Amino acid sequence: MKGHSHFFHAHKSANVLAKNASALGLLCALVISLLMPCALYAQDTGYISGTVMDKSGAAVVGADVVLTNTAGSLTRTTTTNGDGAYLIPGLPGDTYNLSVNAKGFQKYTAQRIKLDVAEKARVDVQLTVGAMSEEITVTGENVAQVETESSEIGATITGKQVNQLELNGRNFTQLVTLAPGVVSQTGTDDGKVGVYGNVSYSMNGGRNEYNNWELDGGDNMDNGSNATLNVYPNLEAIAEFKVLTSNYGAQYGRNGSGTIEVETKSGGSTFHGSAFEYLRNEAFKARSWAEGACVTCAKAPYKKHDFGYTVGGPVYIPHHYNADKKKTFFFWSQEWRREKNPNSIFQNVPSDAERSGDFTELCPGPDCPNVANPAAVPITPVGQALLTLIPHANATSGGFPAVSSTISTPTTWREELVRIDHNLT
Repeated sequence: MKGHSHFFHAHKSANVLAKNASALGLLCALVISLLMPCALYAQDTGYISGTVMDKSGAAVVGADVVLTNTAGSLTRTTTTNGDGAYLIPGLPGDTYNLSVNAKGFQKYTAQRIKLDVAEKARVDVQLTVGAMSEEITVTGENVAQVETESSEIGATITGKQVNQLELNGRNFTQLVTLAPGVVSQTGTDDGKVGVYGNVSYSMNGGRNEYNNWELDGGDNMDNGSNATLNVYPNLEAIAEFKVLTSNYGAQYGRNGSGTIEVETKSGGSTFHGSAFEYLRNEAFKARSWAEGACVTCAKAPYKKHDFGYTVGGPVYIPHHYNADKKKTFFFWSQEWRREKNPNSIFQNVPSDAERSGDFTELCPGPDCPNVANPAAVPITPVGQALLTLIPHANATSGGFPAVSSTISTPTTWREELVRIDHNLT
């Protein structure tokens, strides 16, 4: 039976492989990448199962079952047991073709079976007596898609939704609110990433910090804060993800609230890729209310640049190790964010009277310092020097003098994602 294992993630930085690396070096890197998932507590949890029978309803024992994804990067084989049942576990979300062969029966093929991330699908097969050279083919639309393998309640966010829905901030976590029972508690409509990220979502009334976020089967929660993620994968790199809100299986029992399973894209037998840039700047920005009606005043810098690329395909290794291009595949993604976001601030400062030592507004009574002149407080040379650094009040906050201004805070962020898929024999 062929197996399938994958991925490692490199966050913030990645070492560049030396040029002209030997075949041995590439093979060592491949072995290391394949061993890394061994440290993970979870992998792909989707599976396809079913029963193979003849027209009379009798089980067909020892039938060969072959499952292949349409991209050609994953192939699994198994045989039916004494009850005619088969099970192909550990599958990522993808579109698959299933074929069944048994001596004395026509070949059965089910094409384009759509399996969502973490889905449990059942495909029962009925074989017809005949020559193996004859074939019966059905399409995915005719394969039963009713959920009969699990009582879990959830929703799948497809790759089309990820790529085509408008997202203010281009953060995939904003899409979890498409699932029934999910309420955003982030307090913002602008998705952030990195240390500024916020994944405060209540799922079916559960506590926000009790959600379980997984990326390709590995823990993605920042366990130090329980408020953000370790990795915010590029939208171009996400195949789809699933939001499980309740009644899910024990394999997701790490946390007590919802579970979010994100599946990244993988390479295929042909090379493919994409490039993107999304930008905003002052030319597209209106003057904020905090900047007032001063049409001659400069606007606070406001820049958002989100750009990157993806590339995936087969890995070629010498000595015919991967000659059929169906053994090893890679997917590589990089994303950069360069932002300057304006923020309005109010900061209390001394009034003009207080700058000269007159604190009558704060201390008008006879118990104030300096009985002869209770409103006068001497300003030391150090205080005079500090006052030159403090701007004069132009507003009030809480009834006290304050400075109102708009400043821009910078964000410089980069992330890489590497995924290796290999079919073991």
